[in-house]
Amino acid sequence: MDISQISYNTENAEKIVNEFYTTSQVTNEFKPQLDQWLKSAQNSSEAWSFGWDLIDMKKSANCQFYGASCIYNKVSKHFSDVPTDQYDTLKNKLLEKLLLYATSLLDNKNQQIRFIQRKLNSTLAKLALYLIQDQWQNCIQDIIATIPNCINEPDKHEDQRNQLILIVIDLLTLLPEEYSSLSNLNKLKRTQINSQLKKNFHTIKEYLLNLFNSFNTLPTNILLSTSSLYFNMIENSIKCLTSWIEFGIQMDQIQQFIDYMFVYIYNDSLFDQSAECLTSLFSSEDNLKYTNSIFKYMPKILELQNLLTKYIEEKDNDGCVVLTKLVLAFGENQLSVIFDGFLSGNDQVKQILLQFMNLIMNLTSMPGSFPVDEESSDLTFVFWYSLQDTLLGIDQVSNDLQTIFRPFFMNLLEIFIIKLQLANNYDDWTDEEKERLRCYRIDIGDTMVYMISLIGEIMLEFLMKRLVSCIENDSDNWRIQEALIYMLQSVVSELNESCSPDFSYSNDVYLVNFVDLLPKIKYTNKHILSTTLLAVGSLGSWLERNPSVLPNAISLCLLGLKTEAVTQSASFALKDIINDCDLSSFADQIISTCQEALKAGFVAQNYENRLMSIIGMCLSDLLIVEYQKSINWLQNLVEPYIIKLSELAQLKQTDKNTQSLTCHILNLLSQLMSSLIQRQQNHNSTDIMTANDSTASSANTSFQLGIGHGAMVNSSNDERAIVNSLLIKLIPIYKQIITRNLSTDLIIIDKLFESISVTLSSNIASNNPQPENEITEAILNELIQMFYILNENSWRKYAYEVCRQILIIWWKNDKYKNNLENLFLFSYQNAMKLMTRDMNWFHDHTDVVEQYCTCLAKLLKSKYYDLFEKLNEESLVYLLKFAQLGLQLPEQYTLRAVATFIVSFFL
Repeated sequence: MDISQISYNTENAEKIVNEFYTTSQVTNEFKPQLDQWLKSAQNSSEAWSFGWDLIDMKKSANCQFYGASCIYNKVSKHFSDVPTDQYDTLKNKLLEKLLLYATSLLDNKNQQIRFIQRKLNSTLAKLALYLIQDQWQNCIQDIIATIPNCINEPDKHEDQRNQLILIVIDLLTLLPEEYSSLSNLNKLKRTQINSQLKKNFHTIKEYLLNLFNSFNTLPTNILLSTSSLYFNMIENSIKCLTSWIEFGIQMDQIQQFIDYMFVYIYNDSLFDQSAECLTSLFSSEDNLKYTNSIFKYMPKILELQNLLTKYIEEKDNDGCVVLTKLVLAFGENQLSVIFDGFLSGNDQVKQILLQFMNLIMNLTSMPGSFPVDEESSDLTFVFWYSLQDTLLGIDQVSNDLQTIFRPFFMNLLEIFIIKLQLANNYDDWTDEEKERLRCYRIDIGDTMVYMISLIGEIMLEFLMKRLVSCIENDSDNWRIQEALIYMLQSVVSELNESCSPDFSYSNDVYLVNFVDLLPKIKYTNKHILSTTLLAVGSLGSWLERNPSVLPNAISLCLLGLKTEAVTQSASFALKDIINDCDLSSFADQIISTCQEALKAGFVAQNYENRLMSIIGMCLSDLLIVEYQKSINWLQNLVEPYIIKLSELAQLKQTDKNTQSLTCHILNLLSQLMSSLIQRQQNHNSTDIMTANDSTASSANTSFQLGIGHGAMVNSSNDERAIVNSLLIKLIPIYKQIITRNLSTDLIIIDKLFESISVTLSSNIASNNPQPENEITEAILNELIQMFYILNENSWRKYAYEVCRQILIIWWKNDKYKNNLENLFLFSYQNAMKLMTRDMNWFHDHTDVVEQYCTCLAKLLKSKYYDLFEKLNEESLVYLLKFAQLGLQLPEQYTLRAVATFIVSFFL
């Protein structure tokens, strides 16, 4: 049955709606098709007809709601279908239906009827917006006058009239809300409607004001009882006012309502609505025009401290969040008014402003731990950002203002010391709670970074004095120490990264004192050790300039590596330090400790990779000063992995554990080799390499790792030669791995080529050409032979990348061009095999298409044009056909790679 062919009419619509809402997905396989039919029917021209027919109380509630939704959709999106002379007919028909449902609500409490009536309200509001400019300019007045007076029976109860007033309030609320969805109108028309709405707001203002005034005449028990219709009228009137404030009605037009809001905010049931209304009001930047009004309402904002205290005592986090948002909206958008008040010379105004700043402080220092005990203090950080930005952006009298506000920022530091402390039961928190706290602490760090320009060195001095005092007088209180160290790290990290002029490194005394304190701290808890490691890692570039304090920093990192719970932090810190500092004098200790951590087995695999990278850089540093010791370390480290990899390669059967271990060892070895070469490049770029060559050459040592080639590397400081020696020993094992896994485990083959790619990329990054020797030639030959082992399915992403890297490294050497030309043609042939099957096969190998085109594009951009000259005309045409098919693939990155190749090819 093709449901899409069913015609759009009342009978079919009613049948399909009822079937759709009375059956489940399990019992009706056609439900998705029914859903699509209903959506299509809504947009059909017939919806103007059957939509009205379905809005019939004799039909099911679902049919009525669908009918109302159809009419709303047609008015919203297809109003241009309505002839001009039918506007009044549409308006009257809609009013008739709306009033019918409005009066039915008096005796029918069915919630579904309310939903239908609300949808009709939305439709009438949308229609009013379309017609307010010309055909129905008095729509607001008509709505206010017509609906409450639709009851002619004098015996109707007052509650029934109040129900109709609620409908009026809802319609007035919907007008600005529906305006925001007028996306089908041009900017001019929208502007005209906006202007007309604001022009008519005085009518709404008078209506709402009369309602608020009338509420005052009623007894409190009737007015504020949540079961009372009067309460609903107040609640909805506040929502209506909020809607118009968000639409753009300014403070001077609603002054009369603000006092009401500050009264209702103390009622528990009206608190949320009143606070939201005031928050929307004070969030407007236009309020800067009403300075007197802002100062007028500041005492009322200050009185909210009592309400805040109540919510804190009741542990009402939601109430605290709402109040915090209100106070911050008042403060953030009135900063210039606050500044003017402090500079006014009026002591009374200054006193009020001081109280307001203290209120913000109280919000920031909310009792308890975030986010378990409180969830609002983080909202205040934006205020402190804005305050600092605005202060620094003022040219005139900025020094006076900074002097006034500096004590507040110093007080903020005291608050942060408390808020950053980990709770006693922190280890029992959920992962989500810990993650939220982690982000919270980062936000505090960011806030402190903003403070650098105002209290930079003062802040550093303050933190150091507090830390020294804490260690000397309260050494067992690790929580305060950890918080202070975290704050120090946040500041120093930013100064290091940005080389900020706000902090002079002539004042290194604070940081020297900090590093000197490291041995005095009691690392009785993993948290303080982890945070201290984070701080030490952020000092990398500073430690390079102050090598005298390096021993303390390195000792701490080594302690961390030996502590299972903080290995991650220790490896991060050590990597950051070694990136900036020459650690050759500490190499033995670092390598030994890293090796012990690797053997212990408690380090996660990704951190093992980082440790191996650290080892590689240390070995590179050590090569410069103690060549033979470095070689001995390297051989001692590598041999166990090579033996294990060889054993894995010879296994007849493999499982997931074997696969994982093989890939991990490949990763470790590639990290070691690439870090050796990258470190050498850093040495060259900073002129670290010195006359130690003579010392190394006189040692008459060798690093013998070649197999079957009698290869030997004489002593030198060429890390690439050492890496090549490792490669020549590994490649035969690589071949075994490929042969064993060719038809069963492409994941290992991919990882193997990825490992080779990491190593070769380091060679490419070096500007020096490959040395011409037996090992170099052997490596090239062995690598090329590896490709001839592969079948067409195993030519994956990294295989093409390694092929490109080989061409980049050795193509310029005429000695190897014949072999490399054959390799290039072989890679071409394997890629073209993708076109020998159907298009589905081609689609299933988008990653291969992407990588091959990426490799070709890089070769062309590197001007290796003579490679492509080896392809005959027919092959070039076939290559372009391959690219043309690639353009038909849906993946974005594949399309980009193919397009890049085509552009590079024709340029």
